[in-house]
Amino acid sequence: MELYKLNAKEQQMSDDVSWALSAPEVQQHHGKLVAVHKKRVVGVGTDRMALVQEAARREQCHWTDIAVVVVPSLDVWEIPH
Repeated sequence: MELYKLNAKEQQMSDDVSWALSAPEVQQHHGKLVAVHKKRVVGVGTDRMALVQEAARREQCHWTDIAVVVVPSLDVWEIPH
């Protein structure tokens, strides 16, 4: 079986998501969606479509070029007593 080779757009999205999973500038937005493009936070919100459309407008790219990461709210990490 041959491994799938990511195209440039897919590789950029993969790099953006990998970066976002540990970047403090992303992880500080508890309970929000964070839009990322080229390893930069380009928007924060709760409405995914509005978020990517606005970020794409500002970045002058297609909305499908914007990666979106869900940052869990702080209460997700609470240990039950």
